[in-house]
Amino acid sequence: MISHQKLLLKKGSEELLSSLNLYRCNLNIALSCDDLLIRDHYTEIVETLGMVYEDSTIYTLVHKEKAMLGTIELRKIRSTYLSHKIKDREHLAKNSFLIPNAASNLFIPCSVDLIINISNGMSSGIRKCENTKLITYFYDHYYLNRKDKVLREKIFKSYITKWSKAALCMSDEIWVPNESVKKYVETFYEGPVSIVAPPFNISDYPLTPKEGKEFDYYAINAKGVDENCANELISFLDQYNMKYVFFGEDAHLDEIKLGEEDPRFMGVRCSGELAPMLGNARALIDISETAFPEDILKALSSGRPVIAKDSELFKSYLGEFGLIWTNGSSSELIDAIKDMNNLYHTYDRRKLYNIATNFHDIKFKSDVKRRVDHILSNDHVHNGADCCN
Repeated sequence: MISHQKLLLKKGSEELLSSLNLYRCNLNIALSCDDLLIRDHYTEIVETLGMVYEDSTIYTLVHKEKAMLGTIELRKIRSTYLSHKIKDREHLAKNSFLIPNAASNLFIPCSVDLIINISNGMSSGIRKCENTKLITYFYDHYYLNRKDKVLREKIFKSYITKWSKAALCMSDEIWVPNESVKKYVETFYEGPVSIVAPPFNISDYPLTPKEGKEFDYYAINAKGVDENCANELISFLDQYNMKYVFFGEDAHLDEIKLGEEDPRFMGVRCSGELAPMLGNARALIDISETAFPEDILKALSSGRPVIAKDSELFKSYLGEFGLIWTNGSSSELIDAIKDMNNLYHTYDRRKLYNIATNFHDIKFKSDVKRRVDHILSNDHVHNGADCCN
């Protein structure tokens, strides 16, 4: 009799577990983001999460169709009327006063169990049902941190800041990429804030064998290098017969090019072309300022050291090994090149690669799945008013 009861109890437990697993498999998870206008690290995070939750619909304030390569364009995308007005991210920033109204007019249906929002500060305000759980990955406050604001942005800054913080406070949890952003969020949000290291597609920049490589040229990221700085770097490197190549968007350097097919300028290239170029370089020179040091990680993943612009944000991601930090001036860059000429062969390539593994996209996907499972098992209904001060 007792064994029969145990058998029934066991069977009931298995049926309950089965139903819970079925429920979990049928959960409706949506993604949201500020914009889908260009392919950069921000939109690569959206794409990575789309790979984790393959059936999820993406809700965004602005979507420029066919502007992005990759799998995002194959997904269901819902956007606002701004998609018909906005040309690019710069244009959206200049018209940020339109975002609150646009966000309130885009509705994520109540059939959605959980929203994962990848935010540059605006998409948290997309309208949802009160009991739909919301996780916000607060990547950067691009729209409020822009240096060169037009008059309209300056006039509406206070209003947009207040609205953006209130929207962020509606999150059940906020994830941030680093300690610096965490401290900022905690100044106004009293809910749970966790650091989740951003993903980096390390497989595109493998650590290849050292044999046959001469490491006899510098790879220079054109982003962040103005014409005067580029001219001084070129003059110094030519003077000492040191090879170099510029890569990335370089239209602002057209005046110093030797014709349309100047071999010193690679322009924008895919990872298949960029990876071997970085892997064979003596070092990367990169003084660009971005929310995430993606280009630096491309070089480190390829086993090459870096000369970079001193940044507490970047240091929080990368540490000190394998990097020479400068203020970004041409004189300091030249001094750093002189130092790098004596150091580049001393860095352990495997240790440089290991820095990049901290941001492996597989690690990011696993971390997200674990955190999402945890929040879905928590029945707490969040009241945003309780978590914003």
